[in-house]
Amino acid sequence: MTATNCHYLWVFADQRHVGTICYDSLEALFSFEYESGWLNAADAYPISPCFPLSGTAVSSGGIRRFLENLLPEGRALDIVSTTHQVSKNNIFGLVRELGGETSGALSFYSAGTHPASRLTTRREIPLTELQCRIDERTQVPFAIWDGRVRMSIAGYQDKLAVYMRDGCFYLVEGDLASTHILKPEPVDHRLSNLVANEHYCMQFAARLGLDVAEVSIVRVPHPVLVVKRFDREIHEDSVRRIHLVDGCQALDLPVAYKYERIFGSGADVRHIRDGVSFERLFSTAVMLSSQKALVRQALTRWVILQYLIGNADAHGKNVSFFCYRDGLAIAPFYDLVSVVQYSGLDHELAMGYGDEFILEEISPYAWADFAKRTGLPRSYLAREMTRMANSALKEAPRQAALAIYIDDERELVSRISQFVISQAQKLRDAAQAMQHIDMALL
Repeated sequence: MTATNCHYLWVFADQRHVGTICYDSLEALFSFEYESGWLNAADAYPISPCFPLSGTAVSSGGIRRFLENLLPEGRALDIVSTTHQVSKNNIFGLVRELGGETSGALSFYSAGTHPASRLTTRREIPLTELQCRIDERTQVPFAIWDGRVRMSIAGYQDKLAVYMRDGCFYLVEGDLASTHILKPEPVDHRLSNLVANEHYCMQFAARLGLDVAEVSIVRVPHPVLVVKRFDREIHEDSVRRIHLVDGCQALDLPVAYKYERIFGSGADVRHIRDGVSFERLFSTAVMLSSQKALVRQALTRWVILQYLIGNADAHGKNVSFFCYRDGLAIAPFYDLVSVVQYSGLDHELAMGYGDEFILEEISPYAWADFAKRTGLPRSYLAREMTRMANSALKEAPRQAALAIYIDDERELVSRISQFVISQAQKLRDAAQAMQHIDMALL
């Protein structure tokens, strides 16, 4: 790398200097080096499985993939690129602009800048202003507040990271960090009542024993889903960030690989399944986790849940892992939605159950194939399928009956409940039949 083309970002975890990223803008090459103080700390951890504390240096491609996965996608990325006049292909430049607060513990600053130099500020967002900003999203992007882009969380949907205290929302900087994520109803008319949909699915998952992010609905008066961040620990006058990586980062894959079929389902490319799959996620649990049994159990229940609620868009970035010195631990689940309720969306599954990518075609054979690919004993999988199905039959209507849902939301959650009941009945039958599939056929 030549000195004139080299640019640097300091990487911090709260106030601690973790390492430095160097970027050669002419050759488009990245390098990374941990700070000696971080390496010598007893509580230091690798910031990703592909960033080991010792041994082989991280590849330029690995660094790029890790950073790319921190950025928003779709229209949100377009807004960031246009506002800051930084090309969407310039990952370094985008992280430099948005890296003050990302998912997990890390923040990124221009070399020579320390987070302690930033003033701690807290600006309240009155509900009337929030409603106004929701109404004017077609004219002013929701990610822009006070003339600045406030969107630094991966994903397509409109969302805003805020600090929440005593029921009030704030935009914060300095020693404070966001504690919650606000998700208003999408502008896309095809996704009506998505707030109630996600709230129902998240609460239903909790009823079935899954560890999920805490959610609530605030009406301003339009509904807004409020998601409590599980990568933040709230103290009296500060917020500690907790580091995690998503499934793509854990597997060292780019954003485009969050779907298993990276080129789609065309006849000539459907066999190419290089993206995140259930099999690859389970292999991560075995190879990289310090809590293998717990991670395997959590992922098994997550997979079954997607079948129950009809979440066709359960992809590789919808699973995250906490990073510790001795390995990965599964984080609470999030972004649970019954996608099949929306006829205007593609219902092909993000990841296949065996070779099946169509929900209605998942057979006992497909479940047996799934068990073989992920290394799960079929007897164990059958017990989990039966347990969750039996619980779903009781809990689905109970969740739908809550008074928090109003007007058209009630009809939607009732439809989800009926769908779950139908899926649960199929699941119980499949759990029994799956165990009699001849292994020689798999």
